[in-house]
Amino acid sequence: MSDRDDSRGSVDSLGVLSGRYALSEKLGSGGMADVYLARDEALGRLVAVKVLKSALAADAQLVERFRIEAHAAAQLNHPNIVAVYDRGLAGGAPFIAMEYVRGESLKERLRRDGALAPGDAVRIALQVLSALAAAHACDIVHRDITPYNVLLDERGQVKVADFGIARMGASALTRTGAMLGTSSYLSPEQAQGKPADGRSDLYSLGVVLYEMLTGQVPFRGETDLAVAMQHVSAAPPNPRSLAAGVSEPLAAVVMKALSKDPRDRFQSTAEFSAALRAAGGAPPAGTTHGGEPAVASPQPAVPASEVPTFVAADAATVAAMDVAVRPGEPRDVAPVVRPRRRRHRRLLIVVACLAAAVVGAWAVYAFGIAAGARVPNVVGRERQDAVAMLRDEGLRPRVHYVWADAYADGVVARQVPRARKEVETGVRVDLWVSRGPLHVPAPVLRGLGASAARRRLEAQSLNGRSRKAASLTAPRGEIFKQKPAAGETVARGDTVTFWVSSGPPLIPVPDVLGLSQPDAVAVLEDAGFVVDTNFSIAFGEYPGDVIAQDPAAGTRARVGDEIVIEVAVF
Repeated sequence: MSDRDDSRGSVDSLGVLSGRYALSEKLGSGGMADVYLARDEALGRLVAVKVLKSALAADAQLVERFRIEAHAAAQLNHPNIVAVYDRGLAGGAPFIAMEYVRGESLKERLRRDGALAPGDAVRIALQVLSALAAAHACDIVHRDITPYNVLLDERGQVKVADFGIARMGASALTRTGAMLGTSSYLSPEQAQGKPADGRSDLYSLGVVLYEMLTGQVPFRGETDLAVAMQHVSAAPPNPRSLAAGVSEPLAAVVMKALSKDPRDRFQSTAEFSAALRAAGGAPPAGTTHGGEPAVASPQPAVPASEVPTFVAADAATVAAMDVAVRPGEPRDVAPVVRPRRRRHRRLLIVVACLAAAVVGAWAVYAFGIAAGARVPNVVGRERQDAVAMLRDEGLRPRVHYVWADAYADGVVARQVPRARKEVETGVRVDLWVSRGPLHVPAPVLRGLGASAARRRLEAQSLNGRSRKAASLTAPRGEIFKQKPAAGETVARGDTVTFWVSSGPPLIPVPDVLGLSQPDAVAVLEDAGFVVDTNFSIAFGEYPGDVIAQDPAAGTRARVGDEIVIEVAVF
């Protein structure tokens, strides 16, 4: 596949691009390129043609991204990767001709339908992992796994697209310190401008899986920088706190994929896939979601340095062999009878080999094993078991306690040094043991008094802030409002504000002097007061009119208070 420069077929208006691709309609437009539906006149098939916008064609870095996308995808032949057929230049603008996927992006489906059923989410994630396995086997890191780049055809098959910022082998489009990718799906190392390997793709897929299960991404912010920094330092809410239908094993898989340290994540697509199948009830490895045999991912070629090397045996060893086993022959061939002298020589060689093995084993133990230890992996184990394992290895455990969404109470969530590291005997190993989930639903405080509310919050390691306000419905001293609301997800240590009723609000007493008794009662009751009437003889006043009131007009009283009016009878 080579770049062809053909000034014919400018895409300013629909026509034939590069003398071959008849453009029929624009499928979409992004910040740097437009995508058209076209017919390949040479092969008679529909294709999607991605064309760099003419205003950006002079940008060497964007042109290089186009080249990388075409080159990376063209190396991959996999049913879950959008195939690239051709690339070239038209009117000075680079273009890529690729497989046309009739369907929608995963992002479009999520926007339309919201969160997916766990089984559907796992099925899609497994197909993305199959595509990534093929890419990683060719030493290609995608670096931009998002729902926008996961396409779903009409049969539900997944197609991974857009290798525009992929890294191939030791080369990369960006230097260390540059940050590329979509902020909501960046791995922590990408957010910090550090080199990204295949585990970065697995983190991004973890974000996509989180969004499929809950309908939202784990981190949100007002700016891309704010979101990127949350990927570096903030703990994501457990997906079960947002979607009750997510099982605990599946939530644990998601949380492991979202580990900040790449060493704590799944280390390969195969490991991620196996965990998903175990947690999500997916089809067994080797079958697709429809039950047909899966297409095997291409395997990387074995480097020459890893090909087994056969060293010629010395003459004594050759002489000691009873039978030379030729390729294809069974190994249980009856030995050839040899003279007694050769049997003695053979026995001496066997004894010498055993002695050498014993000496070698002792040396390995004395200078290797006995001089140090290998830290066992205790993450996910109960505290008592983890401590016992470390002590058995001659290491000194020290326990800390943390809140951890992905691990049950009493289970080790993190360890330092990491598992399988070679250390000296007696080295301290720090364990962080879960005290329970970091994120919990805010408790119900309505109807409680302030003291009872504080005790309930403290029981969940939450802080409380009390405020007072008048309430028409809650009696004095009773909580009638809280923020965050009951049931909303909060993190341990967060503050929940609650409002304690000070009773009904104070309002001014209306002036009813001179009104008739019925009118005065109606005015006062409409204002929320209770009316008591006294009758008195008052010469010179109009009978039936209010001649006095207590409290006086303008006095501030609480709704429900009693107002006494005095009514003239003569």
